[in-house]
Amino acid sequence: MLIVLLTAITLQAQTKYATYWVAPSMASGMAEKLCFDSLLIIDYENLINNRDELVEIKRLNPSIKMLLYFNPIETWEKSLNNRPLANALRTQIPKQYFLKRSDKKPVVFWKGMNMLNMSDNCPKVNGIKYYEYYAQWLLAEPLADPLVDGCFADNGTSTISWIDPLIDSDNNGRADSQTELDASWQKGMTKFFSFIRQAKGKEYIIITNKGEKFFFFVNNGVMVEKFPNDYLGSTRAGGWYQCIENARRSGPYTIFQVDFNHLEFGLASSLLLDNVYICLGQNMQIAEKLRIPTGKPLGKMYKKGNVYCRDYELVLIEVNPEKKIGKIIPKNLAKVAVH
Repeated sequence: MLIVLLTAITLQAQTKYATYWVAPSMASGMAEKLCFDSLLIIDYENLINNRDELVEIKRLNPSIKMLLYFNPIETWEKSLNNRPLANALRTQIPKQYFLKRSDKKPVVFWKGMNMLNMSDNCPKVNGIKYYEYYAQWLLAEPLADPLVDGCFADNGTSTISWIDPLIDSDNNGRADSQTELDASWQKGMTKFFSFIRQAKGKEYIIITNKGEKFFFFVNNGVMVEKFPNDYLGSTRAGGWYQCIENARRSGPYTIFQVDFNHLEFGLASSLLLDNVYICLGQNMQIAEKLRIPTGKPLGKMYKKGNVYCRDYELVLIEVNPEKKIGKIIPKNLAKVAVH
């Protein structure tokens, strides 16, 4: 019965739903909820803590794409409950791979975590730099699991100088220049993703967050955090135009992550394009009652005054980015204007 219901929902809805599950575990019975989405990003600890739930998700919805979440540039300061993979990795990483400041203090981005040196300036240990070490670990451990269709790299940023002006990536006792540091960081990140792509093949799904364009050649999409955000280029309408432009150029697994207060705005914006999934916060799922059937698109996005529109079989999409208003209007009410 559940599989029949999933099929019916897929036939009616063009909207692409994703869940961003970054908790290291989940409650028993979550499989019957999470299987309704097309795309599931899930912290790799769930492979150990509740693999049975993941197997059940795949059984209920064989077409779901399951991507493992990892954070390539940070590690926890201490061991934590329900994080067996991260705990084991933390004790193995050579100390030379940790990112330091010119005063030898650790670089910290997120409280409770230490940063790792993803730059190409990173010193080698046993002939390899950190980005290759971490790629090898991922490929041998969580990414080797046959349940997995791809991966999601948190903090998939091409620049790092904005975190701390005293970063010393080459360990020469002097703070790096912003330009040289960011160039080295982008080079290291590029090599990291290229290692995974080469090892897993072109069909393997790689998503990075931040919504940046720098890794389009190697990834299959990006997550635009807290859509719309204003740090990708143009800040007009809170960055909406830049986010849409980046998403338009990105791959088939691009995600708009929204909070609940901007859910309809994000949903409507995602439906202006063909390649965008919608995701609500973290460890949350869009409720079934908010999943509006749209039918198939009848054409591409078009503009009426300040409103961006798109016609579907069952609804009309209207988005006013300047006012941060988005509407999904049933066809029998399609003459209602956006105010």
